[in-house]
Amino acid sequence: MAEQSQKNIEIFKRENKENNLKQTEIGSIPEDWEVVRLGEVLKEVDIRVKNLKNVNPENLTVLSLTKNYGLIPQTKRFKKRIAVKDVANYKIVRKLQIVHNPYVIWEGAIHALRTMEIGIVSPVYCVWECKNNSDPSFIDRLLRTPKLLNEYLARASGVVNRRRSVSKDDFLNIKIPLPPLPEQRKIARVLDKIQQAIELQDRIIEQAKNLKKSLMQKLFTEGFYGEEQKETEIGLIPKSWEVVRLGEIGIFEYGYTETALEEDTGIKFLRITDIKDNGLILWNEVPYCKISETKFKKYQLKNGDILFARIGATTGKTCFIESPPKSVFASYLITLKIKTDVYKKFVYYYTQTPIYWSQVEANKEGKLKKGISATLLRTFKIPLPPLEEQKQIAHILSVLDKKIEVEQKRKQVLKELFKTMLHKLMSGKIRLKEVEI
Repeated sequence: MAEQSQKNIEIFKRENKENNLKQTEIGSIPEDWEVVRLGEVLKEVDIRVKNLKNVNPENLTVLSLTKNYGLIPQTKRFKKRIAVKDVANYKIVRKLQIVHNPYVIWEGAIHALRTMEIGIVSPVYCVWECKNNSDPSFIDRLLRTPKLLNEYLARASGVVNRRRSVSKDDFLNIKIPLPPLPEQRKIARVLDKIQQAIELQDRIIEQAKNLKKSLMQKLFTEGFYGEEQKETEIGLIPKSWEVVRLGEIGIFEYGYTETALEEDTGIKFLRITDIKDNGLILWNEVPYCKISETKFKKYQLKNGDILFARIGATTGKTCFIESPPKSVFASYLITLKIKTDVYKKFVYYYTQTPIYWSQVEANKEGKLKKGISATLLRTFKIPLPPLEEQKQIAHILSVLDKKIEVEQKRKQVLKELFKTMLHKLMSGKIRLKEVEI
């Protein structure tokens, strides 16, 4: 195996050093590649549920087409089935057939079915299968390259963006580079392997998140030492714990009102939109603001501050401030500055528990666009163990957070690799024609 791998490396280096290109109407491509229209590699498939005999429509999975995850069960995307009851006119799609939504194809709504043998899709979608001169997995990847997405956008017609569409004729007339079939298959295998590695990372991350979720539930109700429990207004907690209000353990303050600037003023201006779903802040992407020295002292973010989103779709979302640059927080945020006798990270983890979120949902104020106020947050109840136990619980959850962070970084590296290889393989800058895969 080692001998074959070395041989592959030598072939790979030779091929890519001697890679001869030719100029075509779609740019430079290898001399042994062709330029073809999509109509030469795809043919439409239009089989409706009503055309199938001896098939119970209720046994067919209704699929939704997403730009990021491809064709997935509609119930997974919307948490329920939203298709019409009578699906007789829905289209049949089989494994490795390609589906696109003509109204948003330029956003990446074009994917092959990969996760199941058969499903059904809306009559609005177009269904295609590959002809004998093309590999379905290769064509599936090619159809979502940036160059093709720009082609779809350029051919879309219509006034309103969401009602613009690409006609079938325009779609089929798009020109693509086509390697020989054996090379198509090798390119597809390489990209599939990287994609499988990304999906494995997704599963690892999901498992770690689920472990954290179940561990939090256990730790915040049973404690670190598993002592006897008592019933309280927020449910069962260990006997030695107290139930206190957030207003008793810290001070809440509203954020600063100012206009965000791209110009570097030396003071970062953190807004709700700068906080990612996982509480991460990419400080290099956060804008700046103008602020007096007096006000800066009042609104300055410091280690251990906990920020709460107080309005809109992200109401209740929190983040924990660690080693911030010189920065202040915007007016749609509320900060909680914890007293010294309470472990700050423990309080932050409390804001990720069902105990906290049930209080958020119960107390959203309609007058504030379903938001929450500092006054309300002060009344929220938190189970509070002795200080050492707070530290133990926070430490365990921090270790899991680090694990999740490491795995997410690995996933990001793989995504960058996929993006690079997709470009280089689809443009012929890297050749695989004689490499054994």
